[in-house]
Amino acid sequence: MIQRFSIAKLFLLITLAAVGSLTVRQAVMGADWAKAISLVVFAAILWIAIHMILGLFGYAFMQLAQALTPEKGQSPFATEVPAPQIIPPKNTESE
Repeated sequence: MIQRFSIAKLFLLITLAAVGSLTVRQAVMGADWAKAISLVVFAAILWIAIHMILGLFGYAFMQLAQALTPEKGQSPFATEVPAPQIIPPKNTESE
C-alpha cells in the first residue's frame, strides 16, 4: 500500500501554515516586512490563478476548434503494414 502522507510532511505543512499566519497577523498589525511578504505571496497566487484561467480558456478553444473542423481524410494508400521492399537487403554474411 502506498503511503499517502507522512508525519514529516504533516509537520512541514503545519509549520508553513503557522509562519503564514504569523506573517499575515504582523501585516495586519502594520509591520512593513510582513506587508511586503504578504504582497509578494498574494501576487504569486494571483499570477498562478490568471495563468491557470488562460490555460483553461486555451484548452476550451482548442477543443472547440477541434470539434468544428472536419476530420481529415485518410490516404487510400496507407495500410497497417509497411510497404514491400523494392530492393532486397544485401546479404552481408556471404561476402
